[in-house]
Amino acid sequence: MLDKRLAALVAFFMILGACTQLDATLSAAPERGDPAFLEGVNARADELYVNREAQPGVRNFRNVYIAPANLANMRVIQPEGATVDEGWLITEPEEKILQKAIAREFSAGLSFGSAFNIVDGQQQAEIIVNTAVVAIHPNETRDAVVAGAKPSGAITVSIALVNAASGAVMVRSIDTKSSDDIWAFNQVDNDDPAIDLIFRSWANSIRRGMLHVQGRSSDPLVQPIVLKEQ
Repeated sequence: MLDKRLAALVAFFMILGACTQLDATLSAAPERGDPAFLEGVNARADELYVNREAQPGVRNFRNVYIAPANLANMRVIQPEGATVDEGWLITEPEEKILQKAIAREFSAGLSFGSAFNIVDGQQQAEIIVNTAVVAIHPNETRDAVVAGAKPSGAITVSIALVNAASGAVMVRSIDTKSSDDIWAFNQVDNDDPAIDLIFRSWANSIRRGMLHVQGRSSDPLVQPIVLKEQ
């Protein structure tokens, strides 16, 4: 039977509610199909996987390391019928700005109210937050946006909580959020409120979920979730 500590960990990603449910084939969670992980049913995220193994001491974890986000494998899912738009390729300066935004918003969100201590390296950490940007989904083509179409769309990320001591993935979620200005990710030349807002939302969700896991808060919005064999 799933350890109660691990069962509580499921509540973490219940708070990571996806605004847009997308084809699961767009994500590439390594835990998909792995019998060592149970799958969340009716999760608000697109995909949710929970390690069967209990994670001793998780209730007392406070030190969190936010690893640099993986942007290398990001896909751009163009609107139906659109051709490849190489203008979406992330340049090195743009990646630096995005990395800075993710680190800033995640650090602020997780440390809010002194909930968690953000550490500078994995050696000091008890939990490692790994984030990978899986896909950008613009709703309109570049020409359509130039002509006045709304620059809306969505972004899909993979977020994993890793036990720093063992290296084991405790929970992974693939989650998608909508944005009224997804094109802020197309030309990243400085800090952008649209980008900050998305990652701030994920950061706040992570904090609330982790506090719930540890019994340090009570969130009535968190509902039980069913886990099943894959």
